[in-house]
Amino acid sequence: MLDELKSSAQWLEHAALVGGDLVRLAGMELRLAAGDSGRMLLLALAMIPVAILAWTGLSVLLAWLVFTWLGSVAWGLAGFIALQLLMLGIVAAYCRKLSASLRFPATRRQLGALKEQIHGTQDTSETDSATG
Repeated sequence: MLDELKSSAQWLEHAALVGGDLVRLAGMELRLAAGDSGRMLLLALAMIPVAILAWTGLSVLLAWLVFTWLGSVAWGLAGFIALQLLMLGIVAAYCRKLSASLRFPATRRQLGALKEQIHGTQDTSETDSATG
């Protein structure tokens, strides 16, 4: 009985230490995510004027070339729209890549390991009490 109390006390102490580490990890990842969010915003703001000018020039050039080669305004407009959609896909993929840090991956892994350890300890104690 005394051994079980000591074991439970040690487990609770260990759980408290792991919980404290988990809180610190979550705090650090929150700061990292906030920093990444700020960097994403600054990148987006810096890109806006340059992107608008470059994009307009490239899109008009592509539409003009298609119009010149095919002699069709409809195909020129289709080339213009295709270029817009291509760039939209590229920007969306980059945003997905940057947003990965906003999901707290290390904290989730640590929390999952803690849950497994808790469930594993409970299963072991239930088995011990059933056999003892």
